[in-house]
Amino acid sequence: MRERYNRGFSLLEVIVALSILTICVTVLMRVFSGAVLATRTTSGYYTALEVAESRLAALVVERNPLGTGFGETEEGYRWRTRVTEYIPDPDNLLFAGNAYVEFENKFVPYYFQVEVEWGDRRARHLELSTIRLGTIE
Repeated sequence: MRERYNRGFSLLEVIVALSILTICVTVLMRVFSGAVLATRTTSGYYTALEVAESRLAALVVERNPLGTGFGETEEGYRWRTRVTEYIPDPDNLLFAGNAYVEFENKFVPYYFQVEVEWGDRRARHLELSTIRLGTIE
């Protein structure tokens, strides 16, 4: 009777091991690519927020901000601005009755709106708006 010596792995064991390794690497790559995509998306929104805030800050310091504007940054973020006089909705409970007070014609409320869009294949959009008091010249 001959003794059989196992000197290594059989072909079946190697194929099973490589299959398990391939599945594990595939799962890890999907997790990694998902994290990279989430980071890129978050970075895009953060940059768009910076663009919107800087445009809003520039509008607030203007003497007569009424009107619209548009432009594009070097990074490809397209922005649009719109400033109108704010007229409160009479049905709004906040301004019910005499709650809305005229400011003796010294101040006027302005409605500021900034929209930022970016991306080519999958366009993203961010919008900021606020109401600020401005002086009448």
